Amino acid sequence: MGAGKTVTRGAARSVPGRHRRRVRRWLWTLGGVALVGGLVGYLAWSYGWGGVPSVGDRAPSFTLEDGDGQPVNLREYLGRKPVVLAFYMTYG
Repeated sequence: MGAGKTVTRGAARSVPGRHRRRVRRWLWTLGGVALVGGLVGYLAWSYGWGGVPSVGDRAPSFTLEDGDGQPVNLREYLGRKPVVLAFYMTYG
């Protein structure tokens, strides 16, 4: 070997090894992101999160029971007066 030059074993192999580990880490990260994105997309598609009305949209027509157990349809109040819905949690 030449004077003043120090060559250590494995130094030439460490750069490609580091690069390989870095690429592997990126692939695992991208795979994890794709998995989480796919899970969120599946849940949105399955549970209808994409069909949730926004503020200002017309409410969908539905029928609920009032306090006396009589069915009340939302369409009955359309255009007549504001409607406020309150959903109380019950234990039982």
